[in-house]
Amino acid sequence: MADLLEKLGNYRQRRVTDLSDTHVERLQGSLQELENQVISEASKIDPKRGTLKLRTTAALQLRPKLKQLIEQTYLTAVQTNIAEYDQAAAWLVATFKEYPIPAEFKQITELDLTTIQQLKRGAYLPFEDLGNEFANELAQSVYNSTITGQPTDQMISDLRGKINGIYQSSDNEEAQELVEFINNNPDKPVEVKTAAERLQTIYGRDRLGNNFRRYATQLVQDSLMGFDGQFAKYRADELGLTHYKYSGTTVRDSRDFCRRNVNKVYSEEEIRRIWNTQTWQGKAQGDPFVVRGGYNCRHHWQPTDPDWDL
Repeated sequence: MADLLEKLGNYRQRRVTDLSDTHVERLQGSLQELENQVISEASKIDPKRGTLKLRTTAALQLRPKLKQLIEQTYLTAVQTNIAEYDQAAAWLVATFKEYPIPAEFKQITELDLTTIQQLKRGAYLPFEDLGNEFANELAQSVYNSTITGQPTDQMISDLRGKINGIYQSSDNEEAQELVEFINNNPDKPVEVKTAAERLQTIYGRDRLGNNFRRYATQLVQDSLMGFDGQFAKYRADELGLTHYKYSGTTVRDSRDFCRRNVNKVYSEEEIRRIWNTQTWQGKAQGDPFVVRGGYNCRHHWQPTDPDWDL
């Protein structure tokens, strides 16, 4: 049974991880598109020209436009991603085909479909909230620039930093060259993405704090895994299964919780007791079946029954 459970768990992990990577790529592509469009609109406002009243009026009128741009880019990508959560549900049900359970539970049921839609609607809300939060933050940044008369190039640099974490300046020559390349080549999305990734990994110390890309990327990864965990728990409850194997592999920076528990089988009662009595670096708030080891954790609980002879 242990070998089969490991096989089924690895099957789910590989596919959900690949889907998560696809979702991150789509999301980050949408944010690069959003950045270009925001800069195009914001550049029409010169914080140093015209009367203060005219400048602030233009900045206020930009607010609904920014929200619209976020809906057209970021939230459209999010909707496409969440529509693909059906695949994660199908992969879980595929593992159930190996179980000695009634035939109707070896395929997607009508109740499953209803549950999937409810979970997907719930998954969308945090993305919507994040989009609204950053729309307001971007609009406020432009408004502040018009009040203070900040130079346009500095305002644009600030906006880039808030969206994708691009850097204003650096005392490192290579980092500064990457900054300039990103800012001067919006028509080269592939090369810009590569340059941005290098900045965000090699030169993290020069980063301009938190940004839309960072929060949204984290949310994309955890949202899919959270959906996968919620649906697995619902499916287990439907079948009366009360035991789970903590499936997946460990890497160099895996959390202590994951290292201690990977490939072990526990009852739900044991899982909740462990969760409520242990602490570890990176532990997230929430239900252990949803948040697992913490943010960006790619392990999952595979429902099982220790009495099965598989």
